[in-house]
Amino acid sequence: MADLSISKAWDETTAVLARDGKLITNVALALIVLPQALAGVLAPPPTLSGASPPAWMPVVSVIVAIVGIIGQIAIARLALGPSITVGQAIEHGGRRVIPAFVALILFGVALALILTPIFLLIAGMSGLESLSSERPTPAAAGAIFVILVLCLFAAPRFQLVVPTAAGEDGGPIRLLRRSWELTAGSYWRLFGFLLLVLIAAFVVVLFVGQIMVGIIIRTTFGTIHPFTLGALVAALLTAAAAAAFAAVTSVVVARIYAQLSGRGAASVPKSGT
Repeated sequence: MADLSISKAWDETTAVLARDGKLITNVALALIVLPQALAGVLAPPPTLSGASPPAWMPVVSVIVAIVGIIGQIAIARLALGPSITVGQAIEHGGRRVIPAFVALILFGVALALILTPIFLLIAGMSGLESLSSERPTPAAAGAIFVILVLCLFAAPRFQLVVPTAAGEDGGPIRLLRRSWELTAGSYWRLFGFLLLVLIAAFVVVLFVGQIMVGIIIRTTFGTIHPFTLGALVAALLTAAAAAAFAAVTSVVVARIYAQLSGRGAASVPKSGT
């Protein structure tokens, strides 16, 4: 198994983005910004609209998430090479999204099966019932914290599911097994990288994309309603921040995968429409 260098992965990422950032931007605009913006126009965040999301919004969120995974696979495919067009990368993402999505679902289900008993052990049934109210019990809050920490420690071993789907064939189980194999021996480097990603996500997506945009939009438009100019502006700004973060992260993770899988240097086309 190859040794992992996060700094090398970052250097390769900056080279890929500098050389072919327009191609990756095209994918991000089509498959991340546009779907998230449409969802934001349909149902603005409760922090801006003051209203609960409609009952059908979870279905829209799942569709947006699946399209986003297609985008991440396509970006990873562009970052890995050999050279293909943007259209071919998106088509590749469409072919590989089902195995990747199912793999992520299986990972979540496995975590739930393992962590639910831990939650009940710490918080009990009363703590579980309190989650449906606005005031969880202190025991439930403590159990949630423990579970989040355990999820954080589990995530690095399955961090390469998406780039593996971009670079290799196989179904969901193989993607999970392959990610587990590739990350063996590099756990703590990947754990540190994941912490950096989470910190960056908090700054870019939450603080800039949610809090700052919320302040600007509320000051300019007041309360936001669906299908309004304010909802469109808020959705575009938030989606742009999320897309920029997702695109860069996808390239970095793809280059980490390239190192650990022994693939060659990145090769991305100069034009690909």
